[in-house]
Amino acid sequence: MWLLSPLWRRLTEGPSGRGPRPAPVDLHPFALAASEDNRFIVLREAVLDRAMGVAGYDFSQTDDRVAAETELERDKALLRHLSTKDARTLAVGRTLFITTKLEILCDPAVDALAGTGTVLLLRPASLQAFDAALIERIQSLGRRGVWVGLADGRAALENDALAEAIATAFFSVTDFLPPDLVGIARRLSKLNPALRLGVRGLQTQDEFDACARLGFVYLRGPFVRRREEWSATRANPSALRICDLLSRVRDGATPREIAEQVRLDPMLSYRILRLANSAALGAMRNVTSIEETILVLGRDPLYRWLALLLCVSAPPGPGHHAVLESALARGRFMELLAGADSHESERQALFLTGMFSLLDVLLKVSMASLLAQVKLPQEVSGAIVRRVGPCALPLQLAQACEQAEAGVVEGLCARLELEPHQFNRALGAAGAWARETAGAIRG
Repeated sequence: MWLLSPLWRRLTEGPSGRGPRPAPVDLHPFALAASEDNRFIVLREAVLDRAMGVAGYDFSQTDDRVAAETELERDKALLRHLSTKDARTLAVGRTLFITTKLEILCDPAVDALAGTGTVLLLRPASLQAFDAALIERIQSLGRRGVWVGLADGRAALENDALAEAIATAFFSVTDFLPPDLVGIARRLSKLNPALRLGVRGLQTQDEFDACARLGFVYLRGPFVRRREEWSATRANPSALRICDLLSRVRDGATPREIAEQVRLDPMLSYRILRLANSAALGAMRNVTSIEETILVLGRDPLYRWLALLLCVSAPPGPGHHAVLESALARGRFMELLAGADSHESERQALFLTGMFSLLDVLLKVSMASLLAQVKLPQEVSGAIVRRVGPCALPLQLAQACEQAEAGVVEGLCARLELEPHQFNRALGAAGAWARETAGAIRG
């Protein structure tokens, strides 16, 4: 019997459950800090490079319906959010894009971004909003190392001076046909050879390839997580062995039986021992054998580590690392939603749901084939396959986060009774953990 946390009770019982309605879940240690603003939800979307690696992240906030006098407060709250430790972890070697309104340019807080590798992506109220004074401000910030770009690059097409001043401009594939994008890339590169062009809304690999050939540097869209027809593809031997081990652990095999199976795969043995001694994953002591690892860890952590290794069991290809980080972030985000006071079984189910929901994309094997190989808890398989059960709503929330679907995120947070600061802290912590963990398990 699980010791049900408030969130889990809401997910399993729903509004019609017996007894009084539980209080909003306390995501300890995600209590509201003095520097946080509990009015706005922060969204994060990955931005890829032409090699399909993660080039950076675009941060934005929900609720465009706020009063004009509140917009500046909202954008300043976003800047404060990006000064957190978790955001700084994501920023190492990558670019942080901040989608804001024009008014933020006149605030002194912007000057503190100099040298941070952060790019302000402006969303003007109209394409004609950029006057000479505003363009001069953009140029002045650029000379001091504060980069400014456009979330909607169409304004640069109507203002040559603006095109010459900005560092980045994004265009949507829904607004322009490929021949139009060719002309845009040529024209803007002549006006500003240093301008780095981006494109958003990419749905397919073909769209990605076409835009990459046209010279677009930053590429966004759900294409990297797109599913294809993989029913005829079999999992590689390493993945099948890990699936077998996961089933054995779940069925109660003894540590000796598990160790004997692990030793049949020298590379798997090496990776498990390396993970067991990894500081990034919280190693507390040095272990030298598979049996010792199993005894020291216990079954649940071993199952979790095997699940992590399953995600990297396929040879890496284009976009693999981006999907891996996305899968890890999903799992960790969902796990954090349960709160520190929840039962370990609840957290494990949420973590596995998030991570395994992208396992077919990582391994290029159909989900039906994978689920036939590994026995998952009913709550996990139900959420992934049928979108039912206590893990289904948190999974929907994690998926909406990745595509920055503001309305969906707000609606799901309301259903899960999550406060904005709880959501923001969980999402930030999950992203930082996913980046560090992806590096540790890839080796």
